[in-house]
Amino acid sequence: MAWLLRSRHFRRNLKACGLSPRELMRSMSHSVRYLRQCERRRDPYPVVVVDGFLDGRMMTLVSQSFPGSDDMEDMPVERTRNAMARRNRKLFRLNPESLEGLPVDRAAFWAVFSAFIDLLSPEMMHALPDPAPDMRVESFQSGFKVRKDLWMDRGGFQISPHTDGVQKYATFLLYCSAHPSLEQEGTSVFVPKDNGFRSWSGKQFKFDDFDEVFRAPYRKNLVFGFRKTDNSFHGKYPGETTVEARKTISITVQSKRLFKV
Repeated sequence: MAWLLRSRHFRRNLKACGLSPRELMRSMSHSVRYLRQCERRRDPYPVVVVDGFLDGRMMTLVSQSFPGSDDMEDMPVERTRNAMARRNRKLFRLNPESLEGLPVDRAAFWAVFSAFIDLLSPEMMHALPDPAPDMRVESFQSGFKVRKDLWMDRGGFQISPHTDGVQKYATFLLYCSAHPSLEQEGTSVFVPKDNGFRSWSGKQFKFDDFDEVFRAPYRKNLVFGFRKTDNSFHGKYPGETTVEARKTISITVQSKRLFKV
């Protein structure tokens, strides 16, 4: 954190979005504390649920700065073959090219937030329980990079059980919408009805071939995270029509060797 705060460019971004260095450090301490005391699940694969992930100031800025639908793109085919995702999900890639299209204060905030998550990512990975010895995982030997995306889902979005792309070490989903109608719209953990079935490829399978064993409550400022394994089946049942869109920040820790933008 100290080396980042010595950067003039970073300090300008802090000032532009109304954050002080002290507030940023307080936000980091808050998230680290919540990660260390979060709910952890080892079965059927490593999962964390972090309620209250961001402090109040940071969460307020996330809500105020979240791009509108017109600032986002449709999900591209290179990201997903899921037709429901391409039809019902909007994407904003948190990278310098995308930030150029936003107002200065909002672009400055997302640049700060991206760096904040990069600094926090080792602690996020550490919060996950270790995978069981019989689970296949990607080796850390190639190093890692972190991709941050902003999503906006409308009613009808769904994605059937899958284990995630082979380039990923872990995925963390920060829920950003607050309407109570969204409570049951969180990500589900599935186990295959065919005991012992595994998949490494990330292929999507039929809902009917799996049982739901846990569903993360969709609540504002809650993080659902999991380790990518060959049995990390997760998905999202078809969405209901709700008053508010389902806004989510996707944070994926990926192998540097296999990184996918």
